[in-house]
Amino acid sequence: MRLFHYFARFTLLVGLLLIWWGAAVTTEDVGLAVPDWPLCFGKVNPDGWYQVPALLLEHGHRWIATTLGFLVLAMYFWQFAKCRPSFLEAAGIIFVGIGYLYLVFQMALLPALIIVFMASAWLILVWAARKWALLRGLTTLALLVVILQASLGGLRVLKMSDPYGITHGTLGQLFFCLLVFIVFASSRTWAEGKIVWPSLTAKSARFWTTLLFFAVFVQLIIGATLRHTQRLHLAASDLLTTKGFLLPPFSPADVFVLHLHKYWGFSVALLVLFVALKSRHWIGQVPRLRWVSPALMIMPVNQVILGVYVILTGKSFWVTNLHVLNGLGILVLSFLVMISVWASTTGIGLLGQSVPDKAKALI
Repeated sequence: MRLFHYFARFTLLVGLLLIWWGAAVTTEDVGLAVPDWPLCFGKVNPDGWYQVPALLLEHGHRWIATTLGFLVLAMYFWQFAKCRPSFLEAAGIIFVGIGYLYLVFQMALLPALIIVFMASAWLILVWAARKWALLRGLTTLALLVVILQASLGGLRVLKMSDPYGITHGTLGQLFFCLLVFIVFASSRTWAEGKIVWPSLTAKSARFWTTLLFFAVFVQLIIGATLRHTQRLHLAASDLLTTKGFLLPPFSPADVFVLHLHKYWGFSVALLVLFVALKSRHWIGQVPRLRWVSPALMIMPVNQVILGVYVILTGKSFWVTNLHVLNGLGILVLSFLVMISVWASTTGIGLLGQSVPDKAKALI
């Protein structure tokens, strides 16, 4: 388990590099620097691609994604080999995955979509029926998601579509949360940490942490929409208002999206601070998780400051990318708090234990 945990941590680092590289591709607006997929100008590696900045970003992004894909495949086989492996399953996933990507390449999107639904149903039914260990299910899910993510990246290029780019960006950050879950679930903290819950506190904690994660995720979608539709310049450069409006009309859409990103982001920042304060009494019971709540208090402040500087600097490369990474950090820590609460209150991790409500004052 320890060796797998360290391998999962390395995979997570590669995933972080991929997120940063993908953010750089969008910030520099070079997502369509390569017109074909999965090849690059008809080749696996065009001559001198690393010497051309746009190709270095776009084609380099593909190579890092490919590396991450093979690392996830290795994690899948690692857990697959430990749990009564059925080689028909492994062969089926690999061949169906290749077939799915071929259908996407051929633009046969309806059959490809049917495969996505069938694969999702298969995973849910088999995971439940065979009572897979948590890591067995998570690594299988990660493999299916990485195949889906590759197809969305390809569709972004082949169809030159912003909606595919937005979906690709948001799914990429959710996939990163999944990698965090795998690292956490394979850690000593997951196996040995202990949280004692009064039942009423457990219900409140589940509500607030779930609300926080989904609120941050909505902000992520708005931010991805903003980045893919206003790549080079923002629709407005004022801070408290947007194009002079305190509440702009829905049209033009780019002005309203910018307004929504600013004010929903500020509201989410307040929610993050509120949940971070409460979570000190929840996950703070686990020594190795005590750093999460203070970090979650600092990051929304940083995010607001970085957002202001993105506007003032006209989307400076480094400021914009730090804004993206800090936003990812808020999403990940919100996710970490949420799964810690749910795992400990449902008994799947962190040795969760409930106590009567009258004992609340003693905790």
